[in-house]
Amino acid sequence: MQARHPGYRAYCPPRGGLTDCPIIVGFSIDRTRMIIATEFNMKDFSPDQTIILAKIRHIEELERLSACTVFVETIGLIIHQIQAERGASCLYLASAGQRFGRERSDIIEQNQGLELRFREALQRHLEHDSMVDAKQLTLISWILLGFDQLKALRHQVTLHKISFPDCIQSFNRFVGCLISLIFDITDNAVNSKISTYLLALYNLVQGKEFAGQERAVGSYMFGSGQVQQEHQQKLLELIALQDRHFELFCQFGGHQLQKAWAASMDTSIHQRHRQFRGKLTHAHDGQAVKTHDGDEWFELCSQRLTDIWHLQCQLIKGMHDMLETLAKEAKNDLEKTRQYLQKVRRQPAQSATLDSAFFNLSIPVENAYTFLAHDSQHAYPMESIVSLLQQQSQQIAEIENELAETKQALAERKQIERAKGLLMSKRGISEVEAYKILRSTAMEQNRKIIDVADNILAKQNSLS
Repeated sequence: MQARHPGYRAYCPPRGGLTDCPIIVGFSIDRTRMIIATEFNMKDFSPDQTIILAKIRHIEELERLSACTVFVETIGLIIHQIQAERGASCLYLASAGQRFGRERSDIIEQNQGLELRFREALQRHLEHDSMVDAKQLTLISWILLGFDQLKALRHQVTLHKISFPDCIQSFNRFVGCLISLIFDITDNAVNSKISTYLLALYNLVQGKEFAGQERAVGSYMFGSGQVQQEHQQKLLELIALQDRHFELFCQFGGHQLQKAWAASMDTSIHQRHRQFRGKLTHAHDGQAVKTHDGDEWFELCSQRLTDIWHLQCQLIKGMHDMLETLAKEAKNDLEKTRQYLQKVRRQPAQSATLDSAFFNLSIPVENAYTFLAHDSQHAYPMESIVSLLQQQSQQIAEIENELAETKQALAERKQIERAKGLLMSKRGISEVEAYKILRSTAMEQNRKIIDVADNILAKQNSLS
């Protein structure tokens, strides 16, 4: 029987993995429609009816986000398991099929159900969001095509009909498409807190992907017995890309995840991993390395990926917990609003004056109906529909203000990526080299990187 590689347990994804999380809001779209049909007079809408409808829509949106979160969680698990298969496949090819054959077979068997999981989560996602746009559906089409052709790729690896670099790039392409879907979902999220969680998750998953590629490239270098400048440069690029995405993960992940990240990086395993990195990155072109060090390198990288995976699970749990809290608050708010309106209706009819009406100019409603932060110096009338509408407008304004920060970060990321791609195309340079140009230019001109990126794209647009 073939011996198990010492790093097998470290890199092999946990069985199950995905938390069994049902849709937590418990407020179905069909029930929403029933409430609208039974409670509301469609021909004679009133302000109190539409404010109730607004709060129901908010609960409905949380239900959509809950299904969306389960979908993203499934995508993250699939990425994790495909990364494990890529690592085993690369070592299998590097050893000409002499090593890691059994481990690779075990992982492929475990991964057989990935497509079904993806399709099931996709169905739930589409059922709860009928407005998924063409861009997201096109990304999903590419992923389904990748699943369709994954069997053929595995067969090529088994028969050694594909080179080591092409094997890496093939798996990288599939994982990259899955990560792009996470980014697109993040870009379309409309809840500020969940959007921030998703942005942290995107950067963690992207950084983890570059860490997985680092494992594969380093394993090949150790397996070949010598350092080649081409692979060494690729390793340096992957390290720089990881640093950038993990920094953004810490920025958006919050204090708890920042502490967890710092703790996970300050262990003997990660210190040893950095020492092995140094052996590869500081070696001369053509310098010999010990082949048997490849086993320890793979095990160290695998443990690092497992640690990042645990952080990913922690982040996902935080997102589920946040959604559960938001859903509970939204349902409580809906019930309180119903009670409040009943109390207002029971009050004696007010005289036909402007004392508490929309046209009383002493009541500052402009900031409310334009969804701006309210002026705290002005007291709002209590126990009136005006007070309720002002409170609702303020809640929406706060959500939009928080969401704007995340949306700005996403928009800046897309602009920087476009500028980086333009530099890569025009100068024939790598991704890391393009980013270095953006960063060094920003430092020289004492400007932000996004400003430099905007300037590059503006110049290109003026020439076209």
